[in-house]
Amino acid sequence: MAARLKAIISGNDLLLALIVAMVVVIVGVLLGWHSDRIFPSNPVSTLHYTAEPGNHLSFLSDWDGPAYLNIVGSGYLIYPRASLLPFYPITIYLVHLVVPSALDSALLISWLSFVVAIYFYIKIIKKLYGTKKTDNILQGVTFFVLFPTAIFFIASYTESLFAMLALGAIYFVLTKRYVWSALLLMLSTATHITGVFVLILTALMLLEQKEKIYKVFLYAAVGSLGILSYTYYLHLHFHDALAFLHSQTQLNGWIHQSFSNIITSGGFFNFFFIFLLLVSFAFWWRRRRSFAIYSILFLLIPLVGREYGGFNRYVLMAFPVQLMLYEYFQKKKAALPYAVAATTIIWTLFLIQYAGGWTGTGR
Repeated sequence: MAARLKAIISGNDLLLALIVAMVVVIVGVLLGWHSDRIFPSNPVSTLHYTAEPGNHLSFLSDWDGPAYLNIVGSGYLIYPRASLLPFYPITIYLVHLVVPSALDSALLISWLSFVVAIYFYIKIIKKLYGTKKTDNILQGVTFFVLFPTAIFFIASYTESLFAMLALGAIYFVLTKRYVWSALLLMLSTATHITGVFVLILTALMLLEQKEKIYKVFLYAAVGSLGILSYTYYLHLHFHDALAFLHSQTQLNGWIHQSFSNIITSGGFFNFFFIFLLLVSFAFWWRRRRSFAIYSILFLLIPLVGREYGGFNRYVLMAFPVQLMLYEYFQKKKAALPYAVAATTIIWTLFLIQYAGGWTGTGR
């Protein structure tokens, strides 16, 4: 039976992505559903989505999750909401025109985007490593879908939609389909603030591919339209084009902390992810410099903000880290099961914490 299934999915990247996504979503939902039997929920009601008390999937919408759904219902009424970029709420609003539940609409978008994100990730693995073996591809995908903070792929967060758009833009650069890449990049910069990092990455990739400078500038100009359009809206609405940054000071004390706060407030996973980013920078510097620079850009989050709000979650899209782990453990086959077991256990722990409304996930 297993051999027959392997033969069916071999070469069918979309089917493989669908199966992987379904397994992760189903396991995640079941674990989250019963997480309160393991870990008591956070009693602070404002951290949970309470607008649909009868929705049994509400545990997949904590912290910023309800804020996105509030934007769908009432727009950017208050200044702090400006920190959340608009494309995810827009897509939820459109689906919600057909699907009665706003939460179900958000999760539907996240789960479908998760499938396509995995599909593009598989394509990138194949393009970079030339592998066609299903086992090898699954090993590479595992480090992506079971990265500790990958639990946000199945929640009402931007992560799945952003991953789909960003990875699609990266794949189309690798295959020199720049128009499609620029369009996806434009949407990614309207989805998540780290879309700017993807803009820098893909522009550097074009330079590595010896494209003419005017093409790189044109590509970057189109790709930046997402974030630039949002800044124009913020200028009209709040009279502050950079409200998506300035609002962070109200939410997380962003910038107001001293630099020493980076050391004193950091936890184990904060420092561990910093270590991975530094190792990724060194690993990719001679292989593909654009990946190295992209990895190190994520360190700007704690350095500029002087705190770690969302850092662990943002690192999820530092995909050269996951590719580095894949390449390393391809050479260390004996250690691969232990690495997969470790990341699965941490992923499960983060999922249970998130479902209960706790911050250990680095939301």
